[in-house]
Amino acid sequence: MKPLIALALSIAALVAVWVYLSIGLPALQLIPWIGFVAWATFFAAGGGKAAIGRSLPPAIAGVLLTALTMLAVGHAGGGLAALIVLVAVLAFVLVFMASHRFLAYTPAAFLGAATYFGSGGKVDESIVYVIVSWIAGVGFGYVSERFGARLTKPAAANG
Repeated sequence: MKPLIALALSIAALVAVWVYLSIGLPALQLIPWIGFVAWATFFAAGGGKAAIGRSLPPAIAGVLLTALTMLAVGHAGGGLAALIVLVAVLAFVLVFMASHRFLAYTPAAFLGAATYFGSGGKVDESIVYVIVSWIAGVGFGYVSERFGARLTKPAAANG
């Protein structure tokens, strides 16, 4: 099977599983769209085992740093001025942390921050669900890539 067709079939099958888990089992509290963002980030980071390490640490750091930023905004009164200044500081930190090799994939850091904001930006247990959805999405990316690769291998000759 051609690699692109194999990957497309693999992703389609696993998307069905993801939708079932994230929507069909609401008790899991997985966030569907965040899983898809994380899945895409896995491939954008180059795929393979290296992409797990390249995408997850900065994404999770982005989520956690953004939660801390929103906590600081609240302590500063919650006004627009505090939000502007502290989110600007956050942006600086998200870029600067790329000086550490485990946090160097800046797009994942910003996507982590964006998914936290997009999930409501509350400083509560929802932070855990955002992070778990990230981990699951990157995991689904890895599994879909591996499954697609298996589909492209020719069947062993009978003999």
